[in-house]
Amino acid sequence: MIKGIVYVSKAAIDFSADDLKQLAETASDCNAQHGITGYLYFEKGHFLQYIEGENTVVDVLIDNIKRDKRHVVLNVETTTDIISRKFPTWHMQQLTKSSLIQINMENVLMDYMVHCGKKNGMDMNSESTWRMIDKLSGFRKKLSYSYG
Repeated sequence: MIKGIVYVSKAAIDFSADDLKQLAETASDCNAQHGITGYLYFEKGHFLQYIEGENTVVDVLIDNIKRDKRHVVLNVETTTDIISRKFPTWHMQQLTKSSLIQINMENVLMDYMVHCGKKNGMDMNSESTWRMIDKLSGFRKKLSYSYG
C-alpha cells in the first residue's frame, strides 16, 4: 500500500542554494534505493516536502526527518488513499521558485500548513491539503519537460 506524507518545517540553520541542491541530490539517491518519490521545496525559511512510497518505508523516513536538527517540523499530513504515485519519476525533485512560476499553490499550501497547524488552535482540512497535492501532481509532466 502506498502512503503519502506532506509536511512543512522551519529551517533551524541557514541553507544556501548549494546546500539545498546537495540536500535534494542526497535525498534523491537514498529515496531511489528505497522506492520513495516526491519533491522538496524551500522558501521563506520553510521546507515543504511531499513523499510517497510503501507504508513502512515512508514511516521510517518521516521519523528520520522529524529527528533532523537542521529544521523543526511544524505540521504533517498523511494519507493512505493513494492508488498510484503522484510523482512516479521524482525520487526527490527539488522545486525552486523559478520552476514553480506557474504553480503558485506551493506557497498557498505551505502557508496553510504553517498557519493552520494545531499549535495555532486551528484545525486543518485534510481534504483541502490533498486536493492541492493532486493539483500539483497534474503539473508534474509539464515540469518534467523543463528538466529533461
